[in-house]
Amino acid sequence: MEEDSDYSPQPSLPDAILLDILSRLPVKSLHRFKSVSTQFRHLVSTDPHFLKLHALHSAATRRVAVLVSRDPPSSVALCSVDTDTLSDPSFIELCNDFWYSYPSAKIWNSCNGLVLISISDQTFFVWNPSTRKKVRLCFLPSFYFPASTGYCLLGLGFDKLTDEYKVISAFQTASCGDSCLMLCTSLDGTRVFSSSNESRARRIKDFPYSVCRDTPGCNVGGDLYWMVVGKTGDPAIIGFDFGAEVFVETTQPSWEPGVSKYGLGVLDGSLCVVCHGEGNVEVLGLKKGGAVESWEKLFVVPYSAGDLQFKTLTPLCVTGDGGVMMEIDRKRLVVYNIEEKTCRLLSYLPHEGKEECRETPRSWQGLRLNRRGGRGGIWRFAANLGRVVEEQHDDVALADVGLIEAHNDSSGGELGVGVGLARGAVDDEGLGAELRYVFEAVGLREIVNCSWGPGIA
Repeated sequence: MEEDSDYSPQPSLPDAILLDILSRLPVKSLHRFKSVSTQFRHLVSTDPHFLKLHALHSAATRRVAVLVSRDPPSSVALCSVDTDTLSDPSFIELCNDFWYSYPSAKIWNSCNGLVLISISDQTFFVWNPSTRKKVRLCFLPSFYFPASTGYCLLGLGFDKLTDEYKVISAFQTASCGDSCLMLCTSLDGTRVFSSSNESRARRIKDFPYSVCRDTPGCNVGGDLYWMVVGKTGDPAIIGFDFGAEVFVETTQPSWEPGVSKYGLGVLDGSLCVVCHGEGNVEVLGLKKGGAVESWEKLFVVPYSAGDLQFKTLTPLCVTGDGGVMMEIDRKRLVVYNIEEKTCRLLSYLPHEGKEECRETPRSWQGLRLNRRGGRGGIWRFAANLGRVVEEQHDDVALADVGLIEAHNDSSGGELGVGVGLARGAVDDEGLGAELRYVFEAVGLREIVNCSWGPGIA
């Protein structure tokens, strides 16, 4: 039998082109393509080069999604906003996605879309809200001590030398003096290494700082920073070198008199300090020129900007027209025009004082799913999306959404404050009915969070 002369085999795409195409797809579509072949499944699930490439493309998206959780808790909506136009928002109703709800539940921080959360002093998870997968961390020894006897720095970061995600935990008690106990545990995005992986707590002798209670790290490009108190009583900013696993003191800004509160955060991919002074709020940014670092004034916002008056603000992100999206008084979302010194309320977000939102990046890091526990409580999230997903598929309903914050479903009280995907300690002011925003850039630019240092104000 003669073969059809018109038949010719379909050409296959070169691996480089295929990799580039897949790396530009949203997470939801990648879930579907995992079933195409073993090659596809391996590529999108475990290939480290693909994960980095996908994160880079995700970082270029110009849409920011804010997840708003209303009262009653059953009403949850995702608002997707174009940061270039700040118009035509789209809302999607969501259901509860996370099954843990305990009084001690807390979001600590995030890195590249992975979230470090705890549901008790001994139970910690790294969770990927984009893939809906999470894995339990091995026991963190520093949390064995009673909370009343010590203070802790905690955070999830990325070691660029070894391409490993690591959790740093540093514990300080009254008996430590100028030292602290530190544990750095590695994880590879698929599983957490057990206690046999040579990670162990050790004493850091040269640590002349006072640590604020349960302070998450502020994540900039995988590196963690904290606001602490120096020996002189002035604020100090310290970072953690994941390669050497040591704390380092960064270049310090000028701590001016008359500032009532300092906030540590990230804006446009750089570390920033928010200084609440007399009459205005000044935002400083850390600029790097080779080996030289310096702090520069980014902008100043008067407490009465336009028709809006406020007491505190948190810068979130830079908009397409050069403005700054901010939250004020943890209740309202505004855009500040730096040149005209005016604030514009983003009216499409509800402001009845019953909603809360944050923003976090999506990530395609594989984590083995181990779903346990029961219903109760509601998690508020936000994500940076390439597009909004409206339908469900398999176990990936709205795969591009990132977890941000937990609230008790019965009282509406705040259970924990995360920054970053990392952010400050649990708030004692009963702000459960107020809005909170924490911005995090997508992809490899990691989080933008504002971590207010208790005891520094």
